[in-house]
Amino acid sequence: MKRAYTRPISSVSYKDYEILAKLAWAEDCPDEDITSISLFSPDLQASAKLNAREPGILCGSGILEVLNILTGNTIQTEHFKKDGDPFRTGETLLAIRGSLVSILRVERILLNFIQYLSGISTRTNEVVSKYGQKGLMILDTRKTLPGYRKLAKYAVFCGGGSNHRLDLSEMAMIKDNHLAMYSSAKEPVQKIKSRFPGRLVEVEIDALSQLEDAAFSGADVILLDNFSLPDTKEAFEILKRTAPGVLVEFSGGITPEKLEALSEFSGAGVSMGYLTHTTRFLDLGLDIEH
Repeated sequence: MKRAYTRPISSVSYKDYEILAKLAWAEDCPDEDITSISLFSPDLQASAKLNAREPGILCGSGILEVLNILTGNTIQTEHFKKDGDPFRTGETLLAIRGSLVSILRVERILLNFIQYLSGISTRTNEVVSKYGQKGLMILDTRKTLPGYRKLAKYAVFCGGGSNHRLDLSEMAMIKDNHLAMYSSAKEPVQKIKSRFPGRLVEVEIDALSQLEDAAFSGADVILLDNFSLPDTKEAFEILKRTAPGVLVEFSGGITPEKLEALSEFSGAGVSMGYLTHTTRFLDLGLDIEH
């Protein structure tokens, strides 16, 4: 199954972590770690393991590359799992060796990134494992923490989900506030396609009365927002008959419970802000070893 409307966020780079990591570094310790430098010599070496306290899907391990640079290359990391790998309770995901003061300095930053992103990938995997097998394309949204957009979407991809547009520049979406200024969806669709040829254009509608106009507007994707199940069924059947090349997407407070009712519409996309805006940190711990 296709994993993105435009391009999948299947990998991230050092640069994608760097700005956030540096902000976290300055935020967490603006001067010195007064506890660690009082208790331990800077020459004291130690080891630590990142252990899973519950099962999940790993994401965010690339943060270690930045943290290693920020500590002055005083730590080394051994990875036992890579992003996208499943793990069980009790498994060791990675090991860190080097300056104990440096390990303690990066502990919370490391956990914040990996627990947060692994939480997204794990939740996504739970949804995709059940409903993606029924032919639904489980999509993320732009409902992400500021600055974390690409990493959060990468986490969705690691969990087996699919990526909607990354930003406003990548793909056009004509929403209700855009359509309010036009009498028909056809004109704005044509304007966008004329100015930005090759870009996908999506039209959002929230009532069956808008369906015919949207179907013949030239849009590539039609989003049914907050439709009831009977209206969804009727709209889906009409679009498959009258506009077979158009992708159909559902949105509007979609939770795993609501997906069960939508699973009959194979081939449709379901955008879920739920994947990123209600996530919880996965339970992982960094354990120091003597």
